[in-house]
Amino acid sequence: MSTFKDKLRNGDTVSLINVNHPSLGVVDVVSRLGIDAFMFDCEQGNLSYADVEYMGRAAQSNGVGAIARIPSPEPWIIERTIMRGVDGLVIPRLDTADQAQRAIADIRYASPSTFARKVIIVQIETVPAVQELDDFLSLSEVDCFFVGAVDLAKSMGYDGDYSQPAVQAKLQDVVSRIVARGRTAGFLVKENDMAYWQSQGVTMLYSHVNEFLSLGVRHWRLAAGLPV
Repeated sequence: MSTFKDKLRNGDTVSLINVNHPSLGVVDVVSRLGIDAFMFDCEQGNLSYADVEYMGRAAQSNGVGAIARIPSPEPWIIERTIMRGVDGLVIPRLDTADQAQRAIADIRYASPSTFARKVIIVQIETVPAVQELDDFLSLSEVDCFFVGAVDLAKSMGYDGDYSQPAVQAKLQDVVSRIVARGRTAGFLVKENDMAYWQSQGVTMLYSHVNEFLSLGVRHWRLAAGLPV
């Protein structure tokens, strides 16, 4: 069976679902519904290291990847998170390729015997990172470049509103450059724009478990003839 890392490397369409609150039950149930991996959000969520470890085991027991997004690319955070047994990391808050390379080295240090199997996802979410995109794309150890639409919009001065034309143009440029280099692009997608970003070459489809719940309630109410 292909691993999440294999699928990313092969350019297969995959799902990465954010869980930002502690819930073994949610992980167990959702992992049986056909997703590829969870992202346990330690950057914006309220998860402890113990939560990451136990939720990761629940995901892995159902054949689903367990990825953690760290709050900051500091060596001790990387090591402590990797030691929880996760399959890989999402690395945010990077402005330069050198910072990414140091984080990769820290992952290797923390898991020398399993490094080759660890998933490494780098976020491209600031104006300086976009300016260094070609250098980021030269990092062979990275499995996916996750374009952070909301944070890039903030970095561009649009308060997180990535619907602005200037931000949309920048996002499309970044995705096209990633795809043109034969690398894997990830993006936050919603029901109404998923097909578009797939047509642009995005293969790592990112969403939130909260969005799953919202969609489920919406479709249930529609089916029941109730207002939404």
